[in-house]
Amino acid sequence: MRAVVIGGGIGGLAAAVALRKIGVDVLVLERVPQIREVGAGLSLWSNAVHALRELGVED
Repeated sequence: MRAVVIGGGIGGLAAAVALRKIGVDVLVLERVPQIREVGAGLSLWSNAVHALRELGVED
């Protein structure tokens, strides 16, 4: 099975990791040529942190 994830933000990358963990071949498409810090803050609720921990990408 193959999937395309549009957007390399936190949601798109988390989805790609989850799909790969279950054996799906994933292609992530992102508009910007390089992902970098933009100086914006990010707040995550406890359920989001738990989900990222389950994916193994909490740090």
